[in-house]
Amino acid sequence: MLQPEAIIVVLVALLALEAETTTTIKWHSSGAAFTEPATWLSGYVPRARDLIVFPDNYPAVMPLPAKVYTAGFVLPRLGALLLAEDASIELAAGAGTGAGRAYLKAPKTSKWFDPSSWSVQPGSAYASASASGSIVPEVERVPCDDEHVVISGNGGALSFDLEHVQYLRLGQLILAGSSISRSYLQELLGRDLGQLLFHNAQAVTVEYYRGELCGCHKDYERLVEPVCRNVEPECARPRCVSPLRPFGACCLVCGAMMHMPSEHCTAEDRKRLTTFIRAAIEREHLADELQLHVDYVGSATLGNHLQAIIVDRRGYSERSVDFMRRLAAGRNQSQWLARQSGLKLLYAGRPYNPDVSLASVMLILFCVLLVGVVSVIMLAHFLPEHPYLRRIPQWIHDPRRLRLHLQLRLRRNLLFNRFDNAAGGAGAGVEHLAVIGYDAESGEVRERAFNNPMFEQEPEPEQQLEQEPGQAARPQAVPEATGVPSKVETGVLDSCSVEEQELTEINLESSGSESEAEAETKE
Repeated sequence: MLQPEAIIVVLVALLALEAETTTTIKWHSSGAAFTEPATWLSGYVPRARDLIVFPDNYPAVMPLPAKVYTAGFVLPRLGALLLAEDASIELAAGAGTGAGRAYLKAPKTSKWFDPSSWSVQPGSAYASASASGSIVPEVERVPCDDEHVVISGNGGALSFDLEHVQYLRLGQLILAGSSISRSYLQELLGRDLGQLLFHNAQAVTVEYYRGELCGCHKDYERLVEPVCRNVEPECARPRCVSPLRPFGACCLVCGAMMHMPSEHCTAEDRKRLTTFIRAAIEREHLADELQLHVDYVGSATLGNHLQAIIVDRRGYSERSVDFMRRLAAGRNQSQWLARQSGLKLLYAGRPYNPDVSLASVMLILFCVLLVGVVSVIMLAHFLPEHPYLRRIPQWIHDPRRLRLHLQLRLRRNLLFNRFDNAAGGAGAGVEHLAVIGYDAESGEVRERAFNNPMFEQEPEPEQQLEQEPGQAARPQAVPEATGVPSKVETGVLDSCSVEEQELTEINLESSGSESEAEAETKE
């Protein structure tokens, strides 16, 4: 294990190497450290007299800080600890069974082909691009075949999943401050410690590269599928009509692209194109509006290309497309760019909001129209005398006329009424139905919530006092009864039973038949 001074020397050497070459450094975005509350259940950080309890299975390597004060450890059946060379563990004296317990959470496994598991050093082009809109293709965010990978030993649990990884290609691996060679890393994958660090590493082959590639990977097409499995659910919907998909990208972008075939992927050509485009952006004062990314892309089927991507920083507004069109029109300003053949330009379409479609607009208009029609019908029903509502056809708020116009058989809501036997004629026994609401024919509007025809309301005392003292009350005209006069009985209706009613009906029928027989004998 290297000393802290040696670790600093290694990192300084790597940064100096990155400044001289185009190779970047990928850092593992580890989780919470041992001393942070997010590492422990309920956020309880262990104290000096507490026991540190691991889960039964801890398939990871937990780095411990340089100084650890605890009453003891409850170690798992499967797991490992990573100790620095100068690390020390002090056990509290006299800590018995009554000591507190701090429980570690289950470790989080990071996928090797997950872009969220990696970050780049601050100040680089990849870091600025990733922070302002993720313009860098997703395949280039995972460790490239010639990049230096740094896995720090001061973070959280170390556990990587090499699912869908056939060849573990990288430039150099710095694990907990130690530089790991290719042969040692290949041997480590088969050991118990390597199986805790790297899962699904049974048939993985380790390969180291030293700047022998055109772009980030030897063949980016083989990595598109395993990388996009971890990225596609998080892709934002593009807000343009014809979005673009750069080489090595999983998500669609709105902007402009330039593809240029290249036989020799030299850093000089990449620097020339980057300088020419950035100078044009500075000349038009669009540094705060546009974002640029230029890099090589190598493919066994499509060949090698120099790819330039330009997008808007604050939402798509076609400024990137307009800038690329002006740049293509003035490409003769650069002699090197004017000599390039096979140059291909791609542009995204106009902006649009994917959340608003024609179907949604039509649905909103239909709902507004329906609410308006229902509101007018309700007003016409309850305000029939309104001057503006008189122009509405009467059959809208009259169910009987609605039935005639629409040829519908509507069920009438009949009201119960009193059948008066004393009324003259068979049809005179049913009174006129009470008006509910508004009657379009007579113009009558009801005054009560419900008119009960069975209830005979007597004149109020105030109405009787209004009559003159000498004027006598007019007797109500009683209609002449035709036929057999009805016999009025008073009393409670429930006093007679059903059997008595039936006997009464039988007696009436028998008396009628006897009277007819007597009349015949008298004749």
